[in-house]
Amino acid sequence: MDRSDFLKSLGLGAGGLILPNNSFINTKLVKIYDNYVRGLSHYDFRKVQKLIKDGDQLTLIREPENIYDSFAIQVNLHEYRLGYIAAYENIILANMMDAGVNIKAYVSQKDLERYPHEGLAIEVFTELIIPNEKFIDSLLAQNRADDIADMYRLGEI
Repeated sequence: MDRSDFLKSLGLGAGGLILPNNSFINTKLVKIYDNYVRGLSHYDFRKVQKLIKDGDQLTLIREPENIYDSFAIQVNLHEYRLGYIAAYENIILANMMDAGVNIKAYVSQKDLERYPHEGLAIEVFTELIIPNEKFIDSLLAQNRADDIADMYRLGEI
């Protein structure tokens, strides 16, 4: 088994991350960002502010061609642009998005009584792949992928 076959057997092929249903790998949802959306008064927030509730899923859209910030990340609710991730905090998230990392954003707090720039907070999550004890103890972890039997095809995984 070569390395690409090994990665495909784990579900880490070039077409994106698809985890196989086996007992070697677990995933864990991890919060990687939580802060206020910037620019609420400049976009569509006022149109939909009464409809937004805590826990609503949001869409993050990368704007690498943005003339003000090449790491710009737009925050949308459906087709409405609410604002942006702060420019001083968006570089890591932008790089993750550019690399194809699956991230999800949700409303973490809406408070229309706060300052206008603190009216909406979001939290962003991604999934981490975590090998479990069985994987760590397996032949897959102790040998080169080319040097072990094809455990996946033999049904040992």
